[in-house]
Amino acid sequence: MKKIAIVLSLLTSTLGYAADFSDMATVKRVTPRYIEINRPISSCQTTSEAAPPKEKGVAGAIIGGVAGGLLGSRVGKGNGKVAAGAVGAAVGAVVGDRMQNDDTSADTRNVERCTQRDSYQRVQEGYMTLFSYNGHEFEEETQTQYRVGQRVPVQVNAVINKN
Repeated sequence: MKKIAIVLSLLTSTLGYAADFSDMATVKRVTPRYIEINRPISSCQTTSEAAPPKEKGVAGAIIGGVAGGLLGSRVGKGNGKVAAGAVGAAVGAVVGDRMQNDDTSADTRNVERCTQRDSYQRVQEGYMTLFSYNGHEFEEETQTQYRVGQRVPVQVNAVINKN
């Protein structure tokens, strides 16, 4: 059991002596002691949204234009080779650009968004216990739940007057 120190001040003169001894005190009142603790609650939702557009690149158009120009210049004779090369370069650039920058797929991505809200709860942390000893009352915070009327051991420090 928890020992509770009681100091009895009976000093009426400077002459006296101290005595330490154990005795029994009576429990007069027990009151639960509560504190509030915040235990936040999180809630999350996953939604689907459009992905940001990809950056357009020019490498596909350049490579396609060069390849188309080379292939087109092999067709025809004379000025026809130059015209076929120009048409091949134009068509190759368009095809290369479309292959690299494919806009037909609408990409989506899942995004999780979470919120947090406070949730305060009352939690019992101990007891405020009122004791009575030799006509004196004192209150202590205890972890033990004593019963009213229960007698509990206490450690007494008494200063006794010699007069």
